[in-house]
Amino acid sequence: MAQNLNLLTFLGQKFKDLVHELSHQAVSKYFWKDLLIVLMGVLLYTVGFSFLIYPQRVTTGGLMGICNIITIITGIKVDIPYNIINISLLVIAFLFLDKNFFIKTLIGIGLLAVLVPIATRTAIPDPRVEELWHLMVLKDQPLLALILGSMMCGLGLGLIFSVNGSSGGTDVLVALISKYRNMSFGRIFVAVDGTVVRFSYFANVYLADIKIDPLVAFDKLVMSFIEVVLLAMTMDWYTSGNRQSVQFMIFSSKYQEINDAITSRLRRGCTLLEATGGYTGQPQKVLLVVVRKQQSVAISRIIEEIDPKAFVSNGAVKGVYGEGFESLKKIK
Repeated sequence: MAQNLNLLTFLGQKFKDLVHELSHQAVSKYFWKDLLIVLMGVLLYTVGFSFLIYPQRVTTGGLMGICNIITIITGIKVDIPYNIINISLLVIAFLFLDKNFFIKTLIGIGLLAVLVPIATRTAIPDPRVEELWHLMVLKDQPLLALILGSMMCGLGLGLIFSVNGSSGGTDVLVALISKYRNMSFGRIFVAVDGTVVRFSYFANVYLADIKIDPLVAFDKLVMSFIEVVLLAMTMDWYTSGNRQSVQFMIFSSKYQEINDAITSRLRRGCTLLEATGGYTGQPQKVLLVVVRKQQSVAISRIIEEIDPKAFVSNGAVKGVYGEGFESLKKIK
């Protein structure tokens, strides 16, 4: 009974935090700017997937790839496992990732749920009226279509991840692993989606009711790996700068408020340094914090929100080792 009560209290607090974060973000100009970037990312992903990748009938990774495998093996409709797994991953995001990420992920999922079905039906219309439609881009050049589509999808996901959002599905797993392991989004994406694509080959060849010829399945497997790797490379190209580290030195009379905001919102530790003004001779506190470059915008926003008159210096740091950054073993 006590355990159930504790669980309800925990979930209630999480929901309260979510409502507070939503009300805070709704009046923030940065939130609407981030939503515009999420929309741009979703549009890029939709065009790349629906008009370039999907018409080639290439097996993709991600949540849809997992659901296709389940459908091949069990015969159940693909939307059943898709909804069950997606809701489960959203619950994980709600419990273990920050609320800002959860809100933007919900928006990303909603936009994709509307745009992708419309775009795919437009790209591959009803065969009875296909002569009236010619929107299937590069339908006679499947490899070129796959390359361009993968790069567009990778750039779209990179935009979404850059503002602390995702498109749902296995992107939640990518974000969760990236939070606790020092790995780029692209590397995690290849590991997750590469596993899905490999298993889809065995499902089609050995487990499906209507099995596919191994050579045909292998040809699709190669195309799928090209899609996964190119998408991941493009995503990392866009977000690679965000893996660098930035050091902030913050001079402000409201140092404690800034410190509390950074530690609570970004889960980053700060160091308070004792300093003395060279001109005034007055003692002063200096806040020192080192973060990934992808969090530098959030740091700047927190400082501007609390003390617009603060004096701030920041600079790129070549090497940072320890918890949350590179392993000390890499120094050797």
